Amino acid sequence: MTYTLNEARMYADISDGIAVIIDSETGIYFGMNGFGTHIYENIVDGVPVEEIAAAGAREGFPEEFSENLKQFVATLLEKEILIASSALPKEPHLDKALAEADAHVPELQEFSDAQELLLADPIHNVKEEEGWSPEKSSLNEDDEDVARREAKMGS
Repeated sequence: MTYTLNEARMYADISDGIAVIIDSETGIYFGMNGFGTHIYENIVDGVPVEEIAAAGAREGFPEEFSENLKQFVATLLEKEILIASSALPKEPHLDKALAEADAHVPELQEFSDAQELLLADPIHNVKEEEGWSPEKSSLNEDDEDVARREAKMGS
């Protein structure tokens, strides 16, 4: 099975080999270690998880790599970072040195320290028909909008 980034909800960027993904609905952002980013890139490029596991076995990765990979992908799915894709499968490309540097363990870290700031960002309040930067009065934020934003912040 192939997966892709949940672009309706997530914003992702990879800089200096590290992925940062922001959940636009909750304001939580995620970071990955170098190997996690490498695996994530393979996945969103359309490489089936099973093929990544098989490539790791061919490269001589430790036996627990397959289980670590499954847990990593399960977490990405649980956090709704990834969604199923109908893309045609592609071949994996694994960087053995990067895998060894991170002990063959792809990691996802979750951060909520900027949650309030990310949810307060005006782009989250812009109505589609109003465009990027409307006057505050044109947002017509109602009690439901306020309640939804506060629920996302866990208030």
